[in-house]
Amino acid sequence: MRHFDLHCDTLCRCRGTHQSLLNSDGAISVERGLIFDRWVQAFAAFIDDEKRGAKAYHEFLAQAEILKKAMQEDPRVVPFDPQNIREGVCNAMLTVENGAALGGKLERVAEFAEMGVKIFSLVWNGENELAGGVHSEQGLTEFGKQVVKELEKNRIVVDVSHLNSLSFWDLCEVAERPFIASHSNCFEVCPNRRNLDDLQIEEIIRRKGLIGINFFPVFINGESDATFQEIRAHIRRIIALGGEDCIAVGSDFDGAAMPSRLDRIEKIPDWHQNLLKHFDPEFVEKITYGNAARFFAENL
Repeated sequence: MRHFDLHCDTLCRCRGTHQSLLNSDGAISVERGLIFDRWVQAFAAFIDDEKRGAKAYHEFLAQAEILKKAMQEDPRVVPFDPQNIREGVCNAMLTVENGAALGGKLERVAEFAEMGVKIFSLVWNGENELAGGVHSEQGLTEFGKQVVKELEKNRIVVDVSHLNSLSFWDLCEVAERPFIASHSNCFEVCPNRRNLDDLQIEEIIRRKGLIGINFFPVFINGESDATFQEIRAHIRRIIALGGEDCIAVGSDFDGAAMPSRLDRIEKIPDWHQNLLKHFDPEFVEKITYGNAARFFAENL
């Protein structure tokens, strides 16, 4: 069984609880994740909207250090290489959630690339120097446009999760490379402003991007718990829009409350087995691993 997850907030949780990534008691730990034949995990350095400038930058560094330390302490944690995804280890990808991490300095994009950052979301829910999130009316700023160009130059994938509609479409006027929504669902299935409407989904599909299905029940059905069937409704919506090759996983583990049946990484195999009851094995492989693996092989 293979598993590729585009988003979790485990680094932030480990920083808050002073736990190691190796044996954290949250939704994800390296030790509990090694149940898969092949496992790629994107670990987001999350910056909340209260931190800006130097504070945001240093928060990014502190969370990145947690992943670096895990790699130094355990050979089962290795840097993600899209051309050589290894079996029996955690192929770990460092990502950024909230472009405030740059501290307003464009030259840090190249620094982040050197550190191994592969995915970069421009905002969280509010607004920053780059763009506006879903709780803001601000669009993509001039600095944000420069950052997008610099990210593409450095082969860091732009992540549109959390962008408001204005910023999303502003980005579309600037972006030349495929971008992703690492952890977002379908607005037409669950009308939460964090979800993507059909036009946005179709645009991501047209650009050959990815959409990571988010397990947070509020984004699935607007409730405090969710069923596998309700998660499948979002998958089916994207299929109906022509996105069979764009669907991936963006769990949001350790960043939000999870469904009772899917609240820890060791329950992922149960979800895989449920998908196999409703979709062809080849398509389940695309959702859970193949689409994301192909995307990064082609775009990094």
